[in-house]
Amino acid sequence: MRSRTIGTLALGLSGVLFLTGCAGNGTGRTSAPAATSTGTATPSPTGPSAKDDLVAALTRTGAAPYRYAAQSDLPESGSLSVTGAFDPVGKRFEATTTVTGGTLAGTHHRVVVGADSYLREGDTKTWVHLDLSRVKKDNPLLRFDMTDPTGLAKFSSTLGNVDRTGPHAYSGSFDPLSSEPFLPIGAPSLVAFAGMAPFTATTDDQNRVVSIHIELPRSDGPKLVMTTTLSDHGNPLPIQAPPKASVAEADDFNYR
Repeated sequence: MRSRTIGTLALGLSGVLFLTGCAGNGTGRTSAPAATSTGTATPSPTGPSAKDDLVAALTRTGAAPYRYAAQSDLPESGSLSVTGAFDPVGKRFEATTTVTGGTLAGTHHRVVVGADSYLREGDTKTWVHLDLSRVKKDNPLLRFDMTDPTGLAKFSSTLGNVDRTGPHAYSGSFDPLSSEPFLPIGAPSLVAFAGMAPFTATTDDQNRVVSIHIELPRSDGPKLVMTTTLSDHGNPLPIQAPPKASVAEADDFNYR
């Protein structure tokens, strides 16, 4: 049986990129200037606060199948684009990610069905199969979080001030500082050491999130702009494992 060693490139952005500014804080980390929100999370006279409404919309969105697309700047003048789909009920996920600039440049494909992960690079025909149930939990390069593979739930947990700016529109701030990457939403791969950053979000008539726009300020370069759109909420997603004939097993080394 064929076997493959899965490296950082085969993971398609599962290696962590670090976004930093240039002002040291004495911890070995650096921080970008904090972005502030001029609004406050003011409760509505007739219902929940804007923040509660947005959290509810994010939770509703993440509980049912959806498709998504993301466009993002990356440090060092790189960029990222991704299209994918996630079914939290059927435990199925797929994504095609294209990166320009840096060591991860290229196109990376991933399909996950339950505990089976399949990875493919560019136009190659062979998928590398990884048994996620055998991956060590402390291995940041190989593990996969089926509970929040797009970072949507993590984003929800970092919200600060939130304002309503329209019937289906919100603006506010969130804290991008986390030990686990959750940005860009749709392709979590970037850890940001920064203060609060601004965002805007929109929902549909069923209170499901359809877009999130984020801007991360930096002291050592232009801000990073990230936009994620979500669609096909609740619709069946035909996510299937690749044909067995095109699959090679990951080497046992990946499980040590």
